[in-house]
Amino acid sequence: MQSQGLKPNQIGLAQAIFQGVSYVAPAADVAILLVITAGFAAGSTPLAVLFAWAVYFLFLNANYQFSKYTGSASGYYGYVAKSMGNRAGFITALWYVMFQFFSLAAFGLLGFATFLYYVSPSLEHIPYIWIAFVAVVAFFTFYLGYRGLRPSLNYSMISASIEIGFLIIMSLIIAIRAGPANTFSVFTLKPINGDFSLLFFAMIFSIPLFAGSGTVITLAEETRGSIRTIRRSIWISMLVLLAALLLPAYALTVGFGVPNMSSFSSFPDPGVIIFERYGGIAAGIILIVLTVNSYLSSNVSLMSSVSRVIYSLGRDGVLPESVTKMHPTHHSPYISVLLLEIGGIIIAIVPSLVYGPFEGALVLFSINIFALLFTHLLVNASLPIYVRKMRLKLNALSHIVLPALSIVAGSVIIYYSAMTSITEGNPITAAVIIGLAYVLFATIFGFAYGSMKPEKISEIGKFAVEET
Repeated sequence: MQSQGLKPNQIGLAQAIFQGVSYVAPAADVAILLVITAGFAAGSTPLAVLFAWAVYFLFLNANYQFSKYTGSASGYYGYVAKSMGNRAGFITALWYVMFQFFSLAAFGLLGFATFLYYVSPSLEHIPYIWIAFVAVVAFFTFYLGYRGLRPSLNYSMISASIEIGFLIIMSLIIAIRAGPANTFSVFTLKPINGDFSLLFFAMIFSIPLFAGSGTVITLAEETRGSIRTIRRSIWISMLVLLAALLLPAYALTVGFGVPNMSSFSSFPDPGVIIFERYGGIAAGIILIVLTVNSYLSSNVSLMSSVSRVIYSLGRDGVLPESVTKMHPTHHSPYISVLLLEIGGIIIAIVPSLVYGPFEGALVLFSINIFALLFTHLLVNASLPIYVRKMRLKLNALSHIVLPALSIVAGSVIIYYSAMTSITEGNPITAAVIIGLAYVLFATIFGFAYGSMKPEKISEIGKFAVEET
């Protein structure tokens, strides 16, 4: 199947780094996801964040190793297809695309609307105003995606640099002013009385803090230096994110008070409250502005990566060829961008009509985390298979030990998250069951479809680029 093709050399290393960093949206994480994480991890919130970073760093070892040899817009599903075969690649695509659509809806659209409610509680008295917020941010994201990769990531790079600089400076100010409240206990289970199950359930919401940091792999075809630049950007972005999220998590915990963290999530936007407490009203206003922009830049980065995966599935013949159409001037897969935004809006609105935007976002997060985790588990499992299949030089640590550790860590998180959710009650319990059921359904459907119609997925994941 022929397509007009993605334009090479659109971005460089700096934009590639901030593809992942902007997707993570540190300021928005401080405003929303850290609040949710703290609802379970309480005074051990910094530990939950550090553990999530370590797990995700393990996950991304596979991205780094694969990007030494291959890469394309297919991203994760391309890795698996080249290692385990077409059916496994197709199953991975079903998992990954589902996760990204739900992530856009839960975080990018509903998270944005929820944050505006926090900033101005009076908005709750305007029925369905959140739908307007969702539509506005979706249109903004579509517009930048329509204009092309370079202007989109230039915007993300500049805005994220300002955002991270502010978060780090304010975190240091809070920690210094907190004085004797500083403590190492926040990096232990002591604040939650050694309850591992609470920590692992918090992982449902702390792992998405870093989700998307590996999406740069989908931009290999449009990046100068191609896969060489991609693999460099992976580890640099993870180091940037460690500072951008762990420091604020620590500062908010000691600034609010470790013994008080059990009530942290009950406050309307406690991040803004603490920033104002230690930095004055100006600090609170700046955080609000940067958080609004953080949601926008995160959506732009998500759109940049996921639209490429949709484009790739069209190029591979899995989706209609129309999704591969490129804008003649902006060189963007604009049909894929439009499909992503429409899908995100629909997914955001449906549960929110029942539960409201905040609860709706929690439901979607609880559903999609399992598709994310299983995608990473399968990619890591495929790495040693790829090395053997391509007769590459085996590195026991990078190709066997680290993937095995990531699979164990991911499996433990899945188990504890699923088990603990049973006690949460609906809608969270139902959402987790739906998330696991989708993973199972996609696996069965993908295997059956690939077996009955192998010609439909015969080209999946075959396209690849080399270093330039």
